[in-house]
Amino acid sequence: MATAIDKTQCCLCNKHKIIYPCPGCSNQFCFEDLVRHRQKLNEEFNAIINDYDQFGENIHQLKQNLHDSPFVKRINQWEIDSIELIQRTAQRCRRTIIEEIQVFIYDIEEKFKKLIGEIKYLQEENEVNENNLKDLKEKLIKITKEFYGPSTISLSKKDIYKISSRKFQLNQQKNHISANGNKMV
Repeated sequence: MATAIDKTQCCLCNKHKIIYPCPGCSNQFCFEDLVRHRQKLNEEFNAIINDYDQFGENIHQLKQNLHDSPFVKRINQWEIDSIELIQRTAQRCRRTIIEEIQVFIYDIEEKFKKLIGEIKYLQEENEVNENNLKDLKEKLIKITKEFYGPSTISLSKKDIYKISSRKFQLNQQKNHISANGNKMV
């Protein structure tokens, strides 16, 4: 006597066959569709394994090539750009300072020529007296102080942090110079 086998409908092919439940998705499949379902799961699982392997390889490559990372490359480019900006700014500052020094030297030379003219006049006219000597010494001390007084170039903190502003200051600091030419601070 044959027994009747309960046949239920397969969720994929919709045929009434002997079915097998899938514990993962809780669907019921005929044997052929269960095999295909398992193959599909295995393919998806293998794809995930490949993704994990690829990700692991990416981590390994990054560890091996830290200097080639996009972050380091951006820092390298920032460094190059900053150096170029600083070099251009320094060149502009040099040109400006050279121009200022040239004007300063011209001004000192004019004052010196004028003083020499006074000396020659007094020499030619033989008009030298104590007052002339005192006046000449004072004028020479004044020019000497101006010429030998230290110049300082300073960049403020704001300029250092915002070098693109290209500001600088030329400060003339004057020292006292005695009549014998020695510097007094």
